[in-house]
Amino acid sequence: MKRITWMVCFALTAVHAKAQEQNQLEEVLVHGHQVAFDVMELKASALLTTDTSDMLKLIPGANVNKNGAISGIAQYRGLYGDRVAVSLDGTEVISGGPNAMDAPLSYSSPMITKKLSLDRGVASVSSASESLGGHIRAELDRGEFNDGDDFVLDGFIGTRIHTNGDTNTSAVRLTGASKAHRVTVLAEADRGDNIDTPKGEIDSTELSRDRLDLSYAMQTEKSEFSLYWGLLDTQDSGTPALAMDIRSIETDLAGAQFAYKVSDKLKLHAKVALSDVEHSMDNFSIRKPPALGAGYRLNSATSDGFNLKLGGAYALGFAELRFGFDAKTSEHNSTITNPNAAVFKILNFNGSERKLNGTYSELAYKGENSHWELGLRYNRVSTDTDEVSLSGAMGMMAVNANLLSTAFNSADRQRDFNNVDFVAKYGYSLGDNTKLLIELGSKTRAPNHQELYLWLPLQSTGGLADGRNYIGNLDLEVERANEISLGFDFSNDKGMISPQLFFRKVDDYIQGTTTMLMPANMVATMMSGAPALQFNNVDAEFYGLDLAWLYVFNDIVYADGVVSLLDSKRTDTDDALYRQSPSNARFALNYKRSGWHAIIETVVYDSLSDVSKFNDEQKSDGYGLLNLQVSWEPMEQVKVDVRVDNLLDETYQDHLAGVNRVAGTDIPQGSRIFGAERSFVFGLRYDF
Repeated sequence: MKRITWMVCFALTAVHAKAQEQNQLEEVLVHGHQVAFDVMELKASALLTTDTSDMLKLIPGANVNKNGAISGIAQYRGLYGDRVAVSLDGTEVISGGPNAMDAPLSYSSPMITKKLSLDRGVASVSSASESLGGHIRAELDRGEFNDGDDFVLDGFIGTRIHTNGDTNTSAVRLTGASKAHRVTVLAEADRGDNIDTPKGEIDSTELSRDRLDLSYAMQTEKSEFSLYWGLLDTQDSGTPALAMDIRSIETDLAGAQFAYKVSDKLKLHAKVALSDVEHSMDNFSIRKPPALGAGYRLNSATSDGFNLKLGGAYALGFAELRFGFDAKTSEHNSTITNPNAAVFKILNFNGSERKLNGTYSELAYKGENSHWELGLRYNRVSTDTDEVSLSGAMGMMAVNANLLSTAFNSADRQRDFNNVDFVAKYGYSLGDNTKLLIELGSKTRAPNHQELYLWLPLQSTGGLADGRNYIGNLDLEVERANEISLGFDFSNDKGMISPQLFFRKVDDYIQGTTTMLMPANMVATMMSGAPALQFNNVDAEFYGLDLAWLYVFNDIVYADGVVSLLDSKRTDTDDALYRQSPSNARFALNYKRSGWHAIIETVVYDSLSDVSKFNDEQKSDGYGLLNLQVSWEPMEQVKVDVRVDNLLDETYQDHLAGVNRVAGTDIPQGSRIFGAERSFVFGLRYDF
């Protein structure tokens, strides 16, 4: 962290000297994104990427655990996975795979995504059912209503070509709309081969994904209704940080939303979403197969998800009262087989259910010089699963596996958790240029099905990607995070800055630790040479500073940047937490004039030597990258983009990319995955 402290000083000095006055919405446009006091919003079309999760690196405090080309898991202020709520068009996404290969943001393909936003600081209790680690929202670009009675067609067609890996993305939107009705078709196709680095090719980084979305919406003066159906079809896509690659992910999505203005004081809304996932993965089709046929593995998984949100807002004389009810249910199944041995079968997850029912109330006030919010939420989470089994194993493997399955099947597997969340926020304006903010939150998360019901030591861990075999724990307690966030906004006629300091204490944080369960250790040792880790409750702390800033030199030149400083630790023992984002900073110099926009971007990451011993985590070195992007709009409807990533062809390793699990490649198995070599991206988009 010390190596990039100078960047914080630079940002504070440069922007505090001169800054840009914000409008009443407290937002300012910065290189295709908006920085607000409590929200940061990215305009997806301005960013040339094949994975929407990569956009998180432009948000202060956010990052991505990258397990594959399109398998990025969101991280915010050190928390990741199910701790960070991710919504797509207003309803939370339920991943289908046991290792989050279909991470929530993979359902929002980048070229058809309108925007990506993150609630900075402590998320409101109304934003998501479980938001202990924050809330991220993605919105598909389904077009807008028209002003007239007649249907008018509009949309776009575009393509992007990445020279590294011969990756190409093509997308189209077609919208027919009047002032009352709107029909939209969205489609995107992503294809790519293996990525090259200065150290050689990374095997199992190819991708093949298709995304389709059909929607209809109608509106009146008092109401708005919409419904949609979507399809995600992913085939033969690599995840080099995991033990298997994606063979297929076939997901059907459907939903409907309704909003109604009862009166000037009362507004109501309802949202419902369904998902059905069929997912297969293996360790022999894309990557080099195991030397022995007995080591082949095929994991076939299914998942059903349901989301319901009912709520409203009522204008009181002094504040607005927000209230609501939400329900989220999921069922997961996973069966592991060996195509070379018909009798081999592991019933990994069998009807593993998780049901959440929650209710909340929120009181919010916004005055001329101050605003505040008080929120309270109650969640009841119930989980259960059916019996499990293993067949086709031999010797001591069979003996110990049968001991584990017998103990699991005879146990009471039904669990209930009753959780209460509380949030308080207060903001105050010190004149026209400075606004202060303090936020307090006490948030909870009940264990997921992997943490509870992984009965055999395996790597079905929601994408942890540490190479260790885990076993679940039926005695897990609820995680509780108590957090404080302090920040301010400063702005005047030449720029702005928005830093936030935070401290978060998490009681009963769920992490893998050593276990004394001997059958589990014997099975894990026979499979990998290392004993098992068991999901257990520990205590943890997270603290740091993140900020976004802007400095305007003149009408055509400005600079903007993001700084994210993070430190974390376990407080119950002398060990670090696993897969934490190194402190980092981004600085961009922009030139924008007459249809041209040029960007020179510097990215700096600190080294990370304080890593988790329990997870055998490797240290990582710091690095710096230089990127260049030029956009040209020869006419209002046409945009041409050219980008060069890693312009100086630096050799580096992203700490959050994990370690290589693929044998027989240029990158040694077990070493940290290297970043891409110098890469060119060409984009073309036509709006009509």
